[in-house]
Amino acid sequence: MAIRKKSAHLKETMQYCADISKGTIRSGMYTYKAIKRFLEDIKKQDTPSFPYTFIPEQAEEVIAFAESLTIPDMQTEDKKLRLLPWMKFIYYNLYGWVHKTEPTRRRFRSGYVEVARKNSKTTSLLFPIILYDFLTTDSAESYFVSKDEKQSAKAYRELLFIIQADPELSKATEHTVTAITYQHSRIAFFSSESTALDAYKNSCSVLDEFHDYDNDRAVTAFRSGGRSRLNLLLLIITSAGVNIEGPCYAENEKARKILNNILTDESYFTIIYAYDEGDDWQDPKNFIKANPSLGIILRQDILENDLHDARITPSHQPDFKAKTCGVWTNASVSWIPLQLWEKGKQGPPPDFADFTGADAYGAIDLSVIDDFTAYTLCFYRDDTYYLKHRFYIPSDTVHERYRTENINIIDWIQRGIVIAIPGPTIDYTYIISDLIEDSKLYKIRELPYDRWQSDRLIEQIQGSMPHTVVIPFNQSLKSMAQPTKNFEKLIKETRIIDHNPVMQWMITNAVVKPDINNNYKPLKEYRSSTKRIDAVITSIMAVERCMANIREPQEKPDIEDILKLFRT
Repeated sequence: MAIRKKSAHLKETMQYCADISKGTIRSGMYTYKAIKRFLEDIKKQDTPSFPYTFIPEQAEEVIAFAESLTIPDMQTEDKKLRLLPWMKFIYYNLYGWVHKTEPTRRRFRSGYVEVARKNSKTTSLLFPIILYDFLTTDSAESYFVSKDEKQSAKAYRELLFIIQADPELSKATEHTVTAITYQHSRIAFFSSESTALDAYKNSCSVLDEFHDYDNDRAVTAFRSGGRSRLNLLLLIITSAGVNIEGPCYAENEKARKILNNILTDESYFTIIYAYDEGDDWQDPKNFIKANPSLGIILRQDILENDLHDARITPSHQPDFKAKTCGVWTNASVSWIPLQLWEKGKQGPPPDFADFTGADAYGAIDLSVIDDFTAYTLCFYRDDTYYLKHRFYIPSDTVHERYRTENINIIDWIQRGIVIAIPGPTIDYTYIISDLIEDSKLYKIRELPYDRWQSDRLIEQIQGSMPHTVVIPFNQSLKSMAQPTKNFEKLIKETRIIDHNPVMQWMITNAVVKPDINNNYKPLKEYRSSTKRIDAVITSIMAVERCMANIREPQEKPDIEDILKLFRT
């Protein structure tokens, strides 16, 4: 097989990095930050405290292998795979970085690559990577995971075609109905619905189109299953999706935090090709940000045709934004777009210990049997509103919620973000206890509440927190319209800071249906929907009372004057 000189691959990749860094190639911020991380690490490798070194030859061996593969449907004369610079960048990272003390041990054990559909991410990245592990690792257990059995069977056929197109590979390997074998190694194919994954000692696992998965079972199983492997690689390659309740969006958040230097994980590689907040999704000039194969594998005119369809068919817009622009959305049109809400998450989360002794304005929304109970505090500082939340659910409902509402619910409980109160219903003594503890830390001036089934709880709160004005808040359209618009304005001005992932889920679930006078309030998409919005309501209530007191501060608020604001 013909192998180009290693310097040619590296020169092309470094030129790509330079073009991204200088803006010669238009890119999104998370592409730029991934390039910046790579270039900074190259500078740091001579530092004694930096434990990794870059050996490009090790990556070039894999690149050469990939480009030796024959792809039956490749639109080239010789049918050989040709890697583009952005693909080589990924290979150099995954295989070029190693431990200084163990040059045969790779640095990155996990990877997350997000790029728009039809950029050849499966053919040019996943197939060569899994084949390389299969052929070069002793007793390799190489696993390819797809969304469902149909997609899994398709991946098996396509990889088998690649093997059969190479006489040497075809002669050396054997295959069954579900697996490909070579000596003591094998490639097996799974779907995200597969069970009993914990028994495998995987050397390399690749997950295709993770955004379609309903659970993260394969990720957790293969991360733990490959622990004893010195060179485990667990690689997720996906496009953005239309379901932020799923496991892929959680992985996307982790990747962005690493690139933003909020989290540190030196064994985790990631790059995300996507539009930035504020980019016009209707401007074809932005295509290149999410489609690095544009002009070579992807045609500009085809993307423009898809854009035209999305413009004239609003129901197609979420899918177009996700799969072509790299913009995460919910399938329904939210009141507050996800990207707008995330503007209030820039930088590290606030430390609420810094607000000890400060004024706070709370709100509480009590649940019926199957809802969340949400409790929110709002603090004001430096012309900005900071929100802190507590959420409560009955413990008996946890697994049903995991199945039908949000896959992250168990993780939220483990992290203390959601409190699972023992039993089938909410025991309000837990909530009262938290309120009292918070009243010792902060000066909770007011506590608006929803009147629904709250009389007994409110009596107990009033008895335990005599310095807090407890206010019934009417949630009619008339009472909620202006507070809703005030809240929306603050979000657009990036004056609300809220890092809570449950609130983020809920804000993207909220929709509005303006009346003839353009009055609106947050609603669920439909009454029986399991997409919760409880914290959206408490946040609006708390912020509204905080704003009112900033406008008209008073030492001792007159309860009658306050109540007049909420009576219909």
